[in-house]
Amino acid sequence: MNHFSFSPTPITYLPYFSNKYGVELYVKRDDLFPSALGGSKSRMLQYILYPLVQNGIKTIITAGGPCSNFNRAIALLCAEYGLNLKLVSYTDNPEEYTSSLNNYLVNLTNCQYIYCKKTEVSQTIEKLLKESDELTYFIYGGGKSLEGVYSYFDAVKEVREQYSEDFDEVFIACGTGTTLTGVCAGMQEYFSHVRVHGISVARNWEAEKQVLSEDMSWLNTYLGKSYDFSNLVFHDEYLLGGYGKSSNEQLAVIRECISCAGMIIDPTYVGKAFYGMSSVLSAGDYAGKKILFWNTGGLINLLSSRAI
Repeated sequence: MNHFSFSPTPITYLPYFSNKYGVELYVKRDDLFPSALGGSKSRMLQYILYPLVQNGIKTIITAGGPCSNFNRAIALLCAEYGLNLKLVSYTDNPEEYTSSLNNYLVNLTNCQYIYCKKTEVSQTIEKLLKESDELTYFIYGGGKSLEGVYSYFDAVKEVREQYSEDFDEVFIACGTGTTLTGVCAGMQEYFSHVRVHGISVARNWEAEKQVLSEDMSWLNTYLGKSYDFSNLVFHDEYLLGGYGKSSNEQLAVIRECISCAGMIIDPTYVGKAFYGMSSVLSAGDYAGKKILFWNTGGLINLLSSRAI
């Protein structure tokens, strides 16, 4: 699958946490992805937007809340590639339009906002599409797509090319499941003995498994493969009350990570995954193991929340 050219993100070693938990802990730094202020959404969009630009698409329609990392990434990349962006925006908390730095950055790109209630998103998008021409394309909010899944299948190949040894366990945040699906499939292809720990930030397993299955079906159909989730350990015990919710213990771990490792993580996504991983590793069951934590980015959310 073709995509825009970009440099690999680094893999770094965390000596403080390695010593604390008796493991070898490495981090795949997608928070340092080299476009649109980094993160997993910026990586996905290199694959999602490439064919659209090549085929002469002029206008993108998508949807998301004002705190969305995806909104920020797609707005910046649309500005870079000369695409018009129509953003269907919704929230139950209007204060987010002023508190969110992601939303502030989207505003600076002069995208066209279409405001609606959460219950009106689908019909608002349908109306926009009916009014559009053939040079307009709809992208599902958050990057949920074959291209999004494939980007993280490809990202595991990037890890394989960077690191010749094997890992034992991988820990990664799971939101919509697009990233997690690509990583699970990629690990089966390039690191066959690795277990993937998906730390859910919003949904329990019953709500997530159907979404994951659909994503994997897209990838298998495209590649002619039969990847599954046999290597997945799904953690829904660290939801902390749901999406965007935190605990004092989680915030303490985030502060520890920033102050002792110099790596910025946020309460909503990566910080919740790092907190979950820390809880798992603290039990001592993985002593001596080689661990990879995947930092999918969250600087802007941390600065917006100022929760620490």
